Amino acid sequence: MKYKPKLQFDDKYNITDKSVAEIRRLIKKIEIDRDLIDALFTDSRKTTTKIALNCEKRYHKIQKLKGKLSTFKNIENQIYNKGYHNIYGFYVTGLTAAAGPLTLCILKLNRFTEIMGIDYCNNLTQKQRLKFFKKLKNESEYINIKHINVEAIDKLGLKEAIKTGYREIEETLEQAVELNIEKDFFIYYKYGINKRDNKVIKNTKKKIYTIACASIAAKVHRENRMKKLHGKYPDYHFDTNYGYITKEHRIAVKELGFTPIHRKTFDFEKKLEIEF
Repeated sequence: MKYKPKLQFDDKYNITDKSVAEIRRLIKKIEIDRDLIDALFTDSRKTTTKIALNCEKRYHKIQKLKGKLSTFKNIENQIYNKGYHNIYGFYVTGLTAAAGPLTLCILKLNRFTEIMGIDYCNNLTQKQRLKFFKKLKNESEYINIKHINVEAIDKLGLKEAIKTGYREIEETLEQAVELNIEKDFFIYYKYGINKRDNKVIKNTKKKIYTIACASIAAKVHRENRMKKLHGKYPDYHFDTNYGYITKEHRIAVKELGFTPIHRKTFDFEKKLEIEF
């Protein structure tokens, strides 16, 4: 079906008076809206029609990203509307890994920060995570990353290691920032420490913008740590499996045994069918 622009719209961009080159420069400078698309489609030039089709695709993509962002920020906006000024998000990654650390992140963003396309780390490619992480480093008002080593995981167990790590990075936060119980809200992933007004997110089906951002930062840092450990244990392919069980990782463990960074509390007998 041929596109039909609105019968009435404001050609506020004066498309008919512009050359194609001027139109292309304009599109690079502004946010595409319906008025621009309508003006482009009603212009008689074939090249302008092609530009209009591309703008239409970009417009729908942007609207989809805005809708996704709105969903991710919905719960946080409700918290802000209750009178809180700051939201701190806690995230942990590496929970199901057989080797390597748990990596925790605490993150605070400005209420009005909006990074289009944000999602939980496991829903993004490595390239996307790195791109978003660069933005987060610049836009975070507070960020702190902590690794929990294998010894602590084996000694405390996964749950207590996470909760201990959360307490430690919150203590570091308290030394850096003057917290206010009436203004600060804490959102935890998996386990909370129940000290103040807080919310615990059990899984990533619950869309929380700050937690998604923290997940990206934690994931990037953990993957970088595992790449470094790959240099020490190259036969285990930690630079690609990051300590999680893959076919190559399984073969390496069966043939070469365990490294000091393998978790003794990981259920190797069940997962690999070998005796630990």
